[in-house]
Amino acid sequence: MKKIAVALCGSALLILGACTSGYKEKAEQDSLKIVELTTNYEEATSFNDSLMLLMADIYNGLDSINMQEGLLYNISNGEHDRRAEVRHNLSAIKERLAKNHALLDQMEKKMRDSGNQNAVLTKTIEQMKVRLNDQDNHIAMLENQLAVANDSIVALNQQVADKEMQVQVQTEAKDAAFNAWQESEQQLNTVYYAMGTNKELKQNGLLEKKFLGETKVLKGDVNENYFTKADKRTLTSIPTGAKKIKIWTNMPAGSYEEVKNPDNTITIKITNPNEFWNYSPYLVIQLD
Repeated sequence: MKKIAVALCGSALLILGACTSGYKEKAEQDSLKIVELTTNYEEATSFNDSLMLLMADIYNGLDSINMQEGLLYNISNGEHDRRAEVRHNLSAIKERLAKNHALLDQMEKKMRDSGNQNAVLTKTIEQMKVRLNDQDNHIAMLENQLAVANDSIVALNQQVADKEMQVQVQTEAKDAAFNAWQESEQQLNTVYYAMGTNKELKQNGLLEKKFLGETKVLKGDVNENYFTKADKRTLTSIPTGAKKIKIWTNMPAGSYEEVKNPDNTITIKITNPNEFWNYSPYLVIQLD
């Protein structure tokens, strides 16, 4: 019995040893497989992460383009500054689009090189291509519109310049006509009066009397500097400083008054200027 028991124990140990060896080998194989799967997973994760980063850059670029394109329609500066800013924004948009195209090409190359044909990523890339191409076409259209607008602005500026020149010519003509009218009006309303003794009036050519002849007024060589110039619209009274006067020119009697001042000197008060100066713009007053 003792020999049989020993034999059975030996067999059991051999079987257990064989089983242990098999499990150990399988465990080692499983460990290698786990390491390989872990490595593949890490590589796949790293690849997907890099693709996601590229995609995030592209989407950020698209958002940047949308924001810059919005600025094209929200500029409140002067016309010259506005056009410069539009050109600057268009240039920035084109630069961002070129960068997005490069990122998309880089993304496609990574997928080709990896051999990982992800259906979702492939579809996303195609959608991005369509979107970028649409934006390329849209920016080209905006550039064309800007070129047309620049041509129109040049034409409008020329029209404005021509109009300004025309207005300037018309204004100068109007000013000249107004000045001429003012001058004419001033001349029509300009009057002259002179005061002096009989002798002084004769010496200055305002009175002329030959022996036994009639006294003539303003018929000879008149000294015009002897007259005082005035505007009949504002001349309402003429203080003479004399106690006795004689008006030699033909002034209608009802158009003026001889007012005696407290010192007994006389002031000529013109009550009806148009009638007073109707016959002559000259008034000759003799002071006695």
